[in-house]
Amino acid sequence: MQSPLPQDESSRLEALRSLRILDTRPEQAFDDIVHLAALICDTPIAKIGFVDQQRVWLKAKIGFWFDEIPRERSFSTHAILKPDILSVPDPIEDATFRDNLLVTEIGVRFFAGVPLITSSHEAIGAVSVMDRVPHLLTTEQVDSLRILARRIMDELEKRSMRETSARHQGIHLAAQPLPPATILLVEDNEIMRNLLQRTLESVGLTVLSAPDGAEALAMSQQHVGTIDLVVSDIVMPRLNGIEFSSRIRAARPETKFLFITGFGDQFPELNELVKSGASVLEKPFLPSELLRRLEEALDKGKSATGTEG
Repeated sequence: MQSPLPQDESSRLEALRSLRILDTRPEQAFDDIVHLAALICDTPIAKIGFVDQQRVWLKAKIGFWFDEIPRERSFSTHAILKPDILSVPDPIEDATFRDNLLVTEIGVRFFAGVPLITSSHEAIGAVSVMDRVPHLLTTEQVDSLRILARRIMDELEKRSMRETSARHQGIHLAAQPLPPATILLVEDNEIMRNLLQRTLESVGLTVLSAPDGAEALAMSQQHVGTIDLVVSDIVMPRLNGIEFSSRIRAARPETKFLFITGFGDQFPELNELVKSGASVLEKPFLPSELLRRLEEALDKGKSATGTEG
């Protein structure tokens, strides 16, 4: 059976991989949350699973031995499509779930899972509890699962911010100021956008910041001065980076672009943009790589206009 896909699948996968949690070692903090979930909900089975492209990888689990589950045979595949809890009172009676790996291999007869949702609203996985007999959760137990889901995401995003800030701090100590320039930064992930903005401002650049292509387009239309370079993600809601670039080029044909993405191979249009002078930086990247590519792009723009730095 084909796995159902969220509408924002590309940006969801990008958000998941940016957290650098996949295939990491077991950690007490996540093991404790799983044990709490099982204890609170009075179930023998619980897990924290992250929905990757072809699999659900388990960061923590209790009650079974799998480290990952094929995506098409996982409850979490369906849980991430829900804005709140997914409850399956009896998977044997439901054609969608009766072939689930945990149903066929360890006899799961009840499932409840709350999606793990990032601050930029992508569902990347679920915290779940299960039983081998039909089982109902109380309102208090459901609320507790929601709290645990929020705690998981809080831990992941704070950790990601600390790690990225540490890398940025090391770069900032050695970074040399760049010639004055105005950068339009377009990135839908708030944490990433804030970190990128601080990096660019630390070398003396003026930054206009937008969470998606539609808002960036409006910002470019309202901005009176020059925009020397657009640094833009590709996968974004409302108006993606490819569409946004074509519109802004119509109004500002001199604008240079540096696209940042983890899914460049999914956009063949990028090849034509690169031929016309755009640059591409693959995620994940270090701040030093961003600054180097940004400086190259700015120098390319000056060479094209015949100005000197």
